[in-house]
Amino acid sequence: MGQKGFWDFEERQQELLNKNKTLKYLNDIIPWELFRDELESLHKKDRKSNAGRKPIDVILMFKLLILQQLYNISDEELEYQVKDRLSFMEFLNLGIEDPVPDATTVWLFRQLLKDHDKIETLFEQGNRILIECSY
Repeated sequence: MGQKGFWDFEERQQELLNKNKTLKYLNDIIPWELFRDELESLHKKDRKSNAGRKPIDVILMFKLLILQQLYNISDEELEYQVKDRLSFMEFLNLGIEDPVPDATTVWLFRQLLKDHDKIETLFEQGNRILIECSY
């Protein structure tokens, strides 16, 4: 086993990026903030206090569902892969120190979108953006 160098992490990241550019491409062309208002509208409720844990960012949750669809993985496997794969963490703008939503949180978010008939609409909107950018 070799000795860890100062730039090893960055070099490994670049190697991975050169092999598979799909997630970087998605982050580059999709303006994720376009989805924020619609996603946040699902969580609108009056809070009695600011106590408790802050809600997980809705864009992060939506991007988790995108990963799940792209790689056809279960909620549990998604949680594991996000913790394990640098490319997933980078796509989600997470550092190694950041908490990863668990499988139940992903399932609840997906159910919330389904209950409000939003999941298909949001995915179609994302597909339209991809189609428009590919020309």
